[in-house]
Parts: sequence; C-alpha cells; structure tokens
Amino acid sequence: MKIVYHKIKKNNKEIILKLMTFDKKDKKIFKKTFKKYQSINKILKNKLKATRIMNFPDALSESIFCLEMNCGKLLGAEKSSGYSTSFDAYDMQKEKRIQIKCSASSGPSSFGPRSQYDEIYFIDFANKGFVDGNYKIYMLKNEDIDNVKVNKKQKLTDQQQQDRRPRFEIRNAIIIKKKLKPVCEGKL
Repeated sequence: MKIVYHKIKKNNKEIILKLMTFDKKDKKIFKKTFKKYQSINKILKNKLKATRIMNFPDALSESIFCLEMNCGKLLGAEKSSGYSTSFDAYDMQKEKRIQIKCSASSGPSSFGPRSQYDEIYFIDFANKGFVDGNYKIYMLKNEDIDNVKVNKKQKLTDQQQQDRRPRFEIRNAIIIKKKLKPVCEGKL
C-alpha cells in the first residue's frame, strides 16, 4: 500500500487527490481481513442466529477493486477545492471517477442522492450463493443504473432528485437481466 497525490484539473482549478494504491503483496492483508469477515459471519449465523450476514466491508472491496483495476482508492481531496469526493476510486490513466458497489448476499445496494462518478462497477462476492473468496467485477453502464426502476413508479434518478437514497439489488436488476460478463475475476 502506498499513498500518492494525483493532480487533476476541473473547472480551471487544480485539485490534488489523495489516493491509496496497491500491489500484489497487499493481497495477504486482503485475505486476512476476508478470513476475519468470514469468522464473524460464522459466529453471527451459528451462535447468535443472525438472519443474514454482515455487509461486505467497503474498505476491503474498494481495495480489491483498486488492485485488480489499477486504480487509486480515494482518501480525500484538498479541503479548499470544493471538489465533490462522492466517489470511491480514481483511474489515473483514464482520468475517471469510479463508484464501486459490492455484495456478498442478495441484499440491495444504496445510492446517495448526490453521488458523482464517471464509471460504476459492481463486485460480486456471492459465488453461486457462497462467500468463499471468489469474486467477479462487472462494469455497469451509467444509463442502466440511472434508469433502473426502484419501485413501480420511480427510477433511481427520480428518487435521487427527491434527496432520497434509492436501493435495489444490482445482481438481478442489471447483471442477470442484461446478461453482463465480468471484466475481471479473482480469488482471495
């Protein structure tokens, strides 16, 4: 893991993003963290009789994505810049803001009302219903996300305009429906 500072230009302003980058050696800590996540879920399910597993840790899913897709995990931007940091990662080669969603269950993902990004990806950790360290990364089209129906009358952007946090299950609503293929597959 390494902290880097990346300069971008937006609206004739120079902005410095603080990013964390990863290399193959970092997979050890990812795997250790994942094993602890599995262990906690096992206790929750078997001892405490939880009805569902914990949400997958965003710090882990975003780090895995950044390693696989050669991006920097966003840690922040200059405070005085006024630049929105409502995205998760930054692709320094393509100069793109990246939003990352992840799931290890069949639960919905939520979207902030003011999220800003250029590309959006979904990491599926529910390998045929099992959370075993295998994952698939899918690139989603912005228009598919924006136009997905979150209820009978509204699409995602309708609820965002009402300052709400729309939720829907990405796997069924987009990946299966559109028969998307992963852009990357891996295992911890």
